Amino acid sequence: MPASGRKTRPRQTERTRRALVAAADELFAEGQVPTVAAVAERADVGRATAYRYFPTQEALLLETTFLGDSETLRGLPELTRESDDPAEAVAEAVRRGAEWTLEREARLRMVLRASLDPAGETTRPARRRGYIEALLEPLADQLSPAANERLAGALTLLFGIDPIISLADNSDIPRERIPDMLAWTARQLVDAALAEPARSAAG
Repeated sequence: MPASGRKTRPRQTERTRRALVAAADELFAEGQVPTVAAVAERADVGRATAYRYFPTQEALLLETTFLGDSETLRGLPELTRESDDPAEAVAEAVRRGAEWTLEREARLRMVLRASLDPAGETTRPARRRGYIEALLEPLADQLSPAANERLAGALTLLFGIDPIISLADNSDIPRERIPDMLAWTARQLVDAALAEPARSAAG
């Protein structure tokens, strides 16, 4: 292949990606949750091509300007690996996740509403499972299987748009204090789980 052709392909690839992301942003701005199919149609790109760039709706949403900065979320599991205080590390992960979510609250509420429509194409990703599994990995030797399962289940309640909606709509806690409140809850949960073996031994 001529050198010019090798240069053109990456440029064309990037142009196509930008066109798809721009189309997704337009749909978000219009109050719609973009699907890969809808974005392909808006950008005048073949569906098969669009799915090569974004195999899932989740992959597309994380690349949009509206829901971008996925590196913040991807970095959460590293917090416990780099900390001597696992409870504080989990709390910090919950705090950062809540801050990320609050910055995108209106858009994430749109995604939630769309996912609840039985006739819609939107499905909610289960990213928090992976985050929590990785966050608790360094604690594997300190928790019984039952305690680990209970803690993982409890922590799922503290990630995502769900706790934000619950607290914002049903409590008097100011939005800016929600991340700290969720982080405090996470720390209590981890401390309680870590204390279980000691309580069992004492009993």
